Amino acid sequence: MNVAHLLDLHAGHRPGAPAVVGAGGPRSWRALRERVTRLAGGLAAHGVGRGDRVAILAQNDARYFETYLALAWLGALVVPLNTRLAPAELAFQLADAEARLWLVGDSLTALADAVTPQPARLALGDPSLLAGAPVDAFAAVTPEDTLGIFYTGGTTGLPKGVMLTHGNVLANSRHVMRAIGYSAEDLHVHAAPIFHLADLGHLWAVALAGGAHAFVPSYSPETFCEAMERTRASVGVLAPAMVTALVRFADLGRYDLSRWRVLVYGGSPITEETLRRALAVLPCRLWQGYGQTEATQTVCFMTPEVHDLALARPALVRSCGRPIAGVEVRVADASLEPVKPGESGEIVVRGPTVMKGYWKRPAETAEALAGGWLRTGDVATVDADGYLYILDRKKDMIITGGENVYSVEVENALASHPAVADVGVIGVPDETWGERVHAVVVLRPGSRATPEELQAHCRTLIGGYKVPKTVEFVEALPRTPSGKIQKATLREPYWRGHSRKVS
Repeated sequence: MNVAHLLDLHAGHRPGAPAVVGAGGPRSWRALRERVTRLAGGLAAHGVGRGDRVAILAQNDARYFETYLALAWLGALVVPLNTRLAPAELAFQLADAEARLWLVGDSLTALADAVTPQPARLALGDPSLLAGAPVDAFAAVTPEDTLGIFYTGGTTGLPKGVMLTHGNVLANSRHVMRAIGYSAEDLHVHAAPIFHLADLGHLWAVALAGGAHAFVPSYSPETFCEAMERTRASVGVLAPAMVTALVRFADLGRYDLSRWRVLVYGGSPITEETLRRALAVLPCRLWQGYGQTEATQTVCFMTPEVHDLALARPALVRSCGRPIAGVEVRVADASLEPVKPGESGEIVVRGPTVMKGYWKRPAETAEALAGGWLRTGDVATVDADGYLYILDRKKDMIITGGENVYSVEVENALASHPAVADVGVIGVPDETWGERVHAVVVLRPGSRATPEELQAHCRTLIGGYKVPKTVEFVEALPRTPSGKIQKATLREPYWRGHSRKVS
């Protein structure tokens, strides 16, 4: 079934109920369906058809949501782009996806102008997109048809496009909707970026339930609280760094957040201090989500009841919860057999939410899905009660402020500086971001460079969130006999005494 069917579903059963709430007042499901069919007609007039890829570079916006639906309506594929990428990274993804059209939000035209080459481009709110004849019926698709391509970092330094299908997204939406209990009475304020699966997965789940949506273009505790109070919202999805800023917000008590019932967080480490403060000062119940783009977001949840239990059993604070119903998850050995409680293994996943594969990368798809399970690359243990505890990442990845950063991407950028002889990049603890990107650099004999110079060089090549926040200069890097950098040795002094390394 096409995910756009939810428009017919809710416009038929609840035509006057709110679907989108914004500055201009609420827009009903019937009105949303009418706009989406016109937008589909406008996209078709610009040559977009079934199977075409359309990229979007925009901040959170109701028009972004409408475009997701319109592309699904046509059977076309959405390619959401991270607004924090550098122009060269955006150019790679546009070319790799072979995007037919590129839609750019109002505040990102300067960034888009720096991208070269680029496909045909329109403003996200271009009037021509609503000027065409409406497309009255949505495209018939199978559950295996691709809905979108979602780029994630690569261990080789090049991003991989994850192909998620209509079946993947609908399955994840049903699982999340049932687990949390989303209903038509819910209103979700989107403050985390909707180009990320972390928030987007809940967008679809709330939409499937018939709930409403409001959009915050750029997060701050003040803009988030204002939107939550104004819309009487019940749902928010925030990265741990956003939660930390919120619980430290001096004016938090000024806002009426009494209808807020669900806060979902995850994607990066959260400190025990932030967690305890959130439980004490926020009116909502907390859900921690562990997932992966390749699994259409959700693999495990730590429920509100487990959060309460963790106050008495502190070890549970380090858990990422238990598998969500509808997805099969195990901590497995090299033969994909489950390990015993307390033993370590790799988290592997199978079920209807596992990706179709990587776009144009059959070898990497076969490797990731070998044996019929998705290999997450996360090393974990499981206890006798079925709670998972992530220990480390097999993939060399850092999660900072909810963004995935593959070390090799940063190392490649640093290594291109003429003064750098050798470099290793790791994630180290950070109270604000969970982890920060830290570079350990060996300079060439006779060369000089400052941390600021290396950071400025990186900004020309990679997104700002990937640029090392700290730089350390050393005489040599520790290496194995085969020449591989010993990342564990580099990390050890920073992580000593920290029990909650990853989330």
